[in-house]
Amino acid sequence: MSSIVLTADTLLGTPTIGSVEFDGKAFYNTAQGTQRGIIPGAQFFRLNADLAGANVATAQNVFGVTVTLSTSTVYAFEGVYLFTKTAGATSHTLGTGFGGSATINNIGYNAQGSVGSANPVSSTNFGDLLATSATATAVTAAVSNATAYAVLKVKGTVSINGGGTFTPQYILSVAPGGAYSTVAGSYFLIYPIGASGANTSVGAWA
Repeated sequence: MSSIVLTADTLLGTPTIGSVEFDGKAFYNTAQGTQRGIIPGAQFFRLNADLAGANVATAQNVFGVTVTLSTSTVYAFEGVYLFTKTAGATSHTLGTGFGGSATINNIGYNAQGSVGSANPVSSTNFGDLLATSATATAVTAAVSNATAYAVLKVKGTVSINGGGTFTPQYILSVAPGGAYSTVAGSYFLIYPIGASGANTSVGAWA
């Protein structure tokens, strides 16, 4: 099988149109003028079958897997988590966060979520969270129906200090009496955008 292997090197002082570069953290290309851009080399996970969770009020793994991230690297990420349950009527909220062994310099992301007894979910049960911590935090309004549908969306960036695992999580405020399942089609992607420790600036910014 043929492949192209790039050796890590310092980026060109002045980007050259048509160039493809690799600095050991991310891939870049310049398609217009000196407007260097990031080529998203995303690690991607999509759930192919529903995954049952637990009837607990502690953080749970959305997908049942973790992703490994590298030391001193900034990543961009996004995910869509779909959930359903059919039992348990104790009032509760849903939230999201991240676990794993990787240590974090900083994280900033937006989480949007909604939960309700019918699909589509009522807009009155919508929540919009500005998150600057990996700790699992409530996003949605409360629901107390045995049958429930929920959607959580996350999008943001994370700066990794020490490399290790990074785990998308969800949390219920209380055990509702029945477990949620992550629905097939839910996904998460994450890709490197540069080295940690400074602003990430790629392109013709001035």
